[in-house]
Amino acid sequence: MRNIFFLLVIFSISFSCKKEKKNNNHQVAQKSSLKITDTTKINGILVELIDNNGIPELKVHSKTYKVSGKIKISPPFYFLRNPQKTVQDFAYKDIGVDHTLIIMGKIATPEEREKFGETDKNKLCGRHMQGLLFKKQHIIITNHVLRNSFACTDTGTDEKDFWAFAHD
Repeated sequence: MRNIFFLLVIFSISFSCKKEKKNNNHQVAQKSSLKITDTTKINGILVELIDNNGIPELKVHSKTYKVSGKIKISPPFYFLRNPQKTVQDFAYKDIGVDHTLIIMGKIATPEEREKFGETDKNKLCGRHMQGLLFKKQHIIITNHVLRNSFACTDTGTDEKDFWAFAHD
């Protein structure tokens, strides 16, 4: 009787270890589907745009900033940059916005690029833009999305777009 009890205990421990190992392997597989599409640092804080298997995410490496809002443009997406390759950033102190960034997504098709006169095939260009506002200890992903716009990541866009997101 003791032998049977002993074998049952060994079997159940062995089975639970296999199940736990299987769950851990599944978690690793899920994490590997994350793709960081772009990063920047604002006030020394790393901000990442993440494609989580087609689901857009914003990761802020800070415990002091609270993030609100949802990215509504589809990945891959990128921060707009100026020709010097730094992220475009405008402050609007009159309304308490310390930093305004724009995320560009929905990669333009060759036909759309041609329509807007972009011949450099090495540039990343997209049709949707969404704002990211830094206000004190808050990061706000704007609710408004500019659709049917056109911008390329390394040539950025006019300040009027930043102003519009900040003042929306």
